[in-house]
Amino acid sequence: METGTLQHVYDRPGPFVTAYLDTSGDAEDAAKAIELRWRAIHERLQQQGADEATVRAIGDHVREHRAQTGQRGQVLVGEGAEVVLQDELPEPPTDLPVEDQAYVGPVPHLMPYLRRCMSRVAFLVADVDHTGADLTVVSGSGEMKRVRIDGESHPVHKTHAGEQENQQRFHMAVEERWKRNAEAVAGEIVERAGKMGAQAIVLTGEDQQRSLVHSLLGEDQELVIEPGSRQESAERLRHEVTRSVHDAEVAEVVEEFQRESGRGERAVEGWQDTVEALRRGQVRTLLWTADDHAGDLHVGAGATELAADERALKDTGSEIIGDAPASAAVVRALAGTGADLVIIEPGTIDLTGGIGAVLRYRAT
Repeated sequence: METGTLQHVYDRPGPFVTAYLDTSGDAEDAAKAIELRWRAIHERLQQQGADEATVRAIGDHVREHRAQTGQRGQVLVGEGAEVVLQDELPEPPTDLPVEDQAYVGPVPHLMPYLRRCMSRVAFLVADVDHTGADLTVVSGSGEMKRVRIDGESHPVHKTHAGEQENQQRFHMAVEERWKRNAEAVAGEIVERAGKMGAQAIVLTGEDQQRSLVHSLLGEDQELVIEPGSRQESAERLRHEVTRSVHDAEVAEVVEEFQRESGRGERAVEGWQDTVEALRRGQVRTLLWTADDHAGDLHVGAGATELAADERALKDTGSEIIGDAPASAAVVRALAGTGADLVIIEPGTIDLTGGIGAVLRYRAT
């Protein structure tokens, strides 16, 4: 998962106000319910000494937001009397501890947000038949666009009428059209997948034609998935794609981490070594299996100014501006250095302290 897109938030000096709000609109009095939830968060922010102008800006944004049907949520980050980050959450953040739903500190608390972003996968679905395919392009935010790709339409069905020699010629002509149509579909898939940054391609439809299209996509394509049924619901399909993409990403980074660890070169684990690597800007990909409440770290004004020991920061000439949840400080360091984050289920890999990293260059 890329974190550099958050850098514009960290360019602000702080302090920051972070709010996670249930904005579900599946009740008749949804607007009133959202307002009551916001008041509760507002009160908790005030108790933490939040800047009132910043809280008011977030409140105005909440009230201006048009409630939508279904279960959903929002993350809002404010600083300097402005909302500097607002994004929709696919589910209400009711599972978050109250201290995460309303937080005031020197850095925004964004690990819960990134954890929820794992479900954002851009993918392309191709329902293939002998004459072409129905393509559905699904963006990371869930927006869908459908388009029909038509190839040659006649003849595409085999027949057993007539003499055997004529049948064979006819069958060969049909199979040649199947192949040309598959080539056209595969070419369109590759082009559209590249333009949208698809993380997966889902193939459904007629078995023979689907297999032919799959074989023409090439090995350099992103993950190709053939679900168990073309009748799967959109939500179930999205869940399957998300899981497949995440599992593939985890498997790749775990393999690389274990390989580099075995060589004793471009990998570290444990809080002390990983935080030191973050301070040096060495981290390329961070592996996270820790709880989001893994204690606090001291932070300075710069993205890579973080440490468990005050002396480690002061020795570099950094001025400590406060303490922040370790996960929040780590995310800021990743965004500031353009590093990736991979959140891994506990038990998948044994990491000291639940944290490790693949490095850009060899550890010293």
